[in-house]
Amino acid sequence: MKALTRTEVFGIELLPDEIFREAEPQLLLRVPAVCRPKFGRHAQIRDVQRSLLGEVITRHLLERVCGKLPDDREFFIGEKGKPEPGGLQGIHFNVSHSGDWVVAALSPFPVGVDVERMRKVPEGVANRFFSEKEKAWLASANNEIEKAEIFFTLWTLKESFLKALGTGLTRSLSSFTVVSGNRGLFSLEDDFGSGIFHLKNWPFREGYKLSACAGGPDFADEPQILNINELIR
Repeated sequence: MKALTRTEVFGIELLPDEIFREAEPQLLLRVPAVCRPKFGRHAQIRDVQRSLLGEVITRHLLERVCGKLPDDREFFIGEKGKPEPGGLQGIHFNVSHSGDWVVAALSPFPVGVDVERMRKVPEGVANRFFSEKEKAWLASANNEIEKAEIFFTLWTLKESFLKALGTGLTRSLSSFTVVSGNRGLFSLEDDFGSGIFHLKNWPFREGYKLSACAGGPDFADEPQILNINELIR
């Protein structure tokens, strides 16, 4: 088993529909037979692809660390509703998707990851879910482009923290504050997670924001981009 010492993040871009349909049978072979029916429950082909790639990329990364997984191993759902790799000690993962990208984080610590395609800032969301300090940072933006940069940086960082906890949006996003640090690192204020959880935002593809949160301070310098051939061979 390869030692996992830091939080690493990986991404894969969605395929054109016709190419995905060609690759789909091989991708399905990379997941246990008992899991395959769930991918057919999505009405849209893009949703099928997001779900299937999320599952396959996670298994691919776990195999990198642990060696080949049993063919029938399913991920189990933890007490907070978060998928976990049952029976693998000291390994945590999380998956996110938005737009044309699926990302996954692998870590020796509880971890959450969030990717978001940027769009016009939803002012009502910011007013409702951001702390006063975060609202002040957003209000300091000089234009709409800068405002979107700040909003989606904060949103992905806050989402990744809740995903690391496994609570999702059952907890208020305004109950804690994200504080900027150096080299894309962030920390928490006004929360029990202060000093326990660490956050990182990476430069990613144009029009997207990517962040992760983990229970340890060490993160990869940049996300790794995978391609479909790595997943199906």
